[in-house]
Amino acid sequence: MNVLTYGEIMDGGVSVFHCVAREDEGNFSLTFSGVVRIDNPYRYLSALLQDLREILPKREIQRSVLDFTELEFCNSNGFYVIMDIVELVYLLLPGPVLVRRLQEDDWQQETLPILLNLDEETIAARTTFEDVREF
Repeated sequence: MNVLTYGEIMDGGVSVFHCVAREDEGNFSLTFSGVVRIDNPYRYLSALLQDLREILPKREIQRSVLDFTELEFCNSNGFYVIMDIVELVYLLLPGPVLVRRLQEDDWQQETLPILLNLDEETIAARTTFEDVREF
């Protein structure tokens, strides 16, 4: 898969969070990994948001995957920036969206449907979940 763009949060000189956007033959993948617990994640991820706004409309994508299985923790500030990232995927890319989440993670099971705005019928109709067991 080709990396289109990525965002990273550094804390104390250590990379604590990554969001990587990839594309391969019409399949788009967005992976969230690590921990978001800083006050202003937009400071680190605004370039990623801008890149997605510019790149995604130019791609011929038939299917998207949002992978949260490596997201260890997300505070309320992180929730909002991830919500903005996910919103761009639904807004700028057509087709079905597969959401990978941890089966045993209560936060992912309860919060991701809210973050994805599944109350919106058009979003709910495009979204399926894959519950992954953590080893």
